[in-house]
Amino acid sequence: MRKTFALGLLLLLPIFASAAGFAKQSLFLSKTPVQEGETVLIHSVVANDATIKFDGSVVFSDQVGSASGGKDQSIKIGSVVVTIAAGGANAVSVSWKPSAGSHTITAELTGKDNIVVEKQSATFSIAAKPSPVLSVGTSSAAAVESSQNIQNQIGSLSPTAAEVSKPAFTVIDGLRSTAADFIDSQLASTKAKLATTPKTGVVSGDSTTQDPTISNPWSNVWFVLYTLYIYLLTILRFLIGNAGVFYPLLAILFLYFLWRTYKRFRRPAWER
Repeated sequence: MRKTFALGLLLLLPIFASAAGFAKQSLFLSKTPVQEGETVLIHSVVANDATIKFDGSVVFSDQVGSASGGKDQSIKIGSVVVTIAAGGANAVSVSWKPSAGSHTITAELTGKDNIVVEKQSATFSIAAKPSPVLSVGTSSAAAVESSQNIQNQIGSLSPTAAEVSKPAFTVIDGLRSTAADFIDSQLASTKAKLATTPKTGVVSGDSTTQDPTISNPWSNVWFVLYTLYIYLLTILRFLIGNAGVFYPLLAILFLYFLWRTYKRFRRPAWER
């Protein structure tokens, strides 16, 4: 009788040892909606109800339909090694840059022996990137580049930091758009003035000579000033419109400001 009981415990031990699995409906993306070309994180939560820790891995894959109508193909996105304490749970994630269309994402929880413990799937729809709309007969100013790519890079390193910094990026992007609109209006106005300003200026006069005009030296000055102003506005427009240039420059200026503030308060009061 004791031998039978001991044998039963040995048979049940693997079941208790592998009592790990996915939390219900825990397969989700770091943001929605998602547009093709964007980088997002695929999240999943794994729980361990056993009395001993669980060691294994979570493999994420994308089920892609065959173009010839055959069996679907599984494309591996990435895998994460997990160690879950008894009665604990872990959140795991991988980075994913999807194409447009419907994607069925599968997460497989495997043990040390590479045996699949549990599998979970979810379907996500990825929007196509909109085609640029060009106005016929008008010249539209270049759009202000979004900071989304920078936010995605931050999210791939730390989802928490991405969520905390998202409101700041939204506000700054709005200010960039407002500044860009102002610069665009200034460029258009200045170019119109430059077009009506001759390099060698003349003004009408009441001279009784055959030439009814006299030289206006201020025309050359205004021509140079307008030209320099256009160059300055063009540089500012590039810096504000290009997120890859604007945000690193903003970060450098912010760090410089912190350093100057630190140096100022480090000095004795009589030197300030």
